Amino acid sequence: MTKKLPTGVEIHSGLVRIWFMYRGQRCREPLGIPPTSKNLKLAGERRSSIVHAIRTGNFDYMQWFPQSKQAHKFTKSHNKETTLNALCEKWLTVKQVEVTPATLKNYIQRLGQMRLFISGDKLISTLTQSDLLELRQYFLSTTSSSTANSYMRTIKGMLGYAATNGLIEERVLAGVKELKTDKSKPTPLSKEEFARLINASRHEQDQNLWTTAVFTGLRHGELIALAWEDIDLVNGTITVKRNRTLEGELKLPKTKSGERVVTMLQPAIDALIRQKALTFMMPAITIDVAQREYGKLSRSKIRPVFSPRVTATKKLGIGDFFSHVTLHEKWHSTSRRAGIEQRKPYQTRHTYACWMLSAGANPTFIASQMGHSSAKEVYNTYGDWVDEHTQDQVAMLNKKYGANVTHMPRRDFKSL
Repeated sequence: MTKKLPTGVEIHSGLVRIWFMYRGQRCREPLGIPPTSKNLKLAGERRSSIVHAIRTGNFDYMQWFPQSKQAHKFTKSHNKETTLNALCEKWLTVKQVEVTPATLKNYIQRLGQMRLFISGDKLISTLTQSDLLELRQYFLSTTSSSTANSYMRTIKGMLGYAATNGLIEERVLAGVKELKTDKSKPTPLSKEEFARLINASRHEQDQNLWTTAVFTGLRHGELIALAWEDIDLVNGTITVKRNRTLEGELKLPKTKSGERVVTMLQPAIDALIRQKALTFMMPAITIDVAQREYGKLSRSKIRPVFSPRVTATKKLGIGDFFSHVTLHEKWHSTSRRAGIEQRKPYQTRHTYACWMLSAGANPTFIASQMGHSSAKEVYNTYGDWVDEHTQDQVAMLNKKYGANVTHMPRRDFKSL
């Protein structure tokens, strides 16, 4: 019977060889000794010492195997990128052409927070799972579980890049799981709250803006970037072509499915007809819209639907579009005047979805109107809310079909 070899020890061409994982790669090194019982035991002990040195961050390939070709390869990459700072810089350069400026800004901020806890001068090879778990705990001391998860996803993405390129071992990331979070339910406006919000709006443009938001479900970046060239009041449609970011950049909608034609409900059509008197005749402006291809811009002339110039008391220094911050301030000040529950302005989008669902609209239609790729996102976001209104749906169906069932007299089977 063949004798079982120690873990990581093998016989190759009649001589003993050991293997181990280093920086995400399986390394094999010959020891040049015959496979006697004593040599096999010594090889197992040597391999265990190497694994321990790797785990503790003290492994020097050149010192253990000075004649190995792999030693020069790993020493070269180790010297090129040895610190966390170097890795951050390299990874951000790679991601720059893959993500939007807003996303890149988030990455920079998150990696900056990481380096408040873990020194940027720390060697990448010395990072351990324990370091990452302690980092996650550090984030939890000042942020929510959801935010901590967002931070860790970015950091794990960067370290995954490092593992792929052989700079760290993949097992450093093992066990650093997502924290459980409570799913937040949408808090849509009631019909009465919406009426109070509109009545509390100080200008007709604000009334039109919030009415359009609630009855189209547009993302706020899409709403403030809306142009008259996108609107067909005859057919009652809006073609969503662009989105305004938090940084003020104009770009294509969030996803490919976000480029869509929205069929407006009548209140939205009426609001835009009123808004037409306020901004339709304003001069066209030239804009550049960032495309999905890195560095590519598309230039066009448009007339914004909602303009800060309409309500501005000072005409100098006024931009062509509302900012997200201004929209946020408008929402909260109007909500306070209306005396309604404070909620995030994004709830206008949730209000659209919830009102449509309660009216019996098809979830697939709602998803297409909101720019979702499938109805699955509607169910995931509004599933709990829909469950709470199941009885309303049953009452609606009974009202529609209950009185239409054809009465069939009972047959006397005994006479057959």
